Amino acid sequence: MGTFHSDKSVLHGITVVVNTNGPKVYVGRCDDEDDVAVILKDADVHEDGQNGKSKAQYVERAAKFGVWKKFDHIAIPRSEVTSISRLGDVKPEPVKAPEPPKVLAAEAPKPADPKTIIALTENAQVEVRRLIAEQNKPGLGLRLGVKGGGCSGFSYKLEFDQKKEGDIVIPVTDFNVYLDRKSTIYLRGISLDFQTGLQGKGFVFNNPNATNTCGCGESFSV
Repeated sequence: MGTFHSDKSVLHGITVVVNTNGPKVYVGRCDDEDDVAVILKDADVHEDGQNGKSKAQYVERAAKFGVWKKFDHIAIPRSEVTSISRLGDVKPEPVKAPEPPKVLAAEAPKPADPKTIIALTENAQVEVRRLIAEQNKPGLGLRLGVKGGGCSGFSYKLEFDQKKEGDIVIPVTDFNVYLDRKSTIYLRGISLDFQTGLQGKGFVFNNPNATNTCGCGESFSV
């Protein structure tokens, strides 16, 4: 539901999908619209075929998971706009859950191990311990996440932080790794290494979810 302003569009404050007569589709919070332009805030843009996804596939994914902001404020020329619709009206195709594996009478199902979400090599653990010790703050852990941006669409985020409400906590020997639930979608199964020496790159990410990785190793797409 939007916020009513007599001098604004009825879509003001509502997250919308703006399709164009070109290859681009935008998703963002509508600020206003008139005969000249459609103005969005906190918007993302996708080009047809980018990362192997059509515009329709991108919109369906946005309806499921939301989008990463690429623009704080953008005006789309009205002459390019073919339609504006509420993102909330998009009904993604339901995902059919796979059938559970048959369990033999002699075996019992095992609970999911949170350590399987991410893995740190021994080199990475040693370096994280060293950096945490330098901070000298009790309870400090490693926060691993993703953010919009970078040359491939997303970039990794590493910082030292305390646990926050809603975090997924992965214990690693004598420190914890914290992930927010949204980042977990893109990081499940990732391995974090630390490389030294003349050719060393510092922390190195091996992400099985990435379909494309920038040469810098810090940016990826899915």
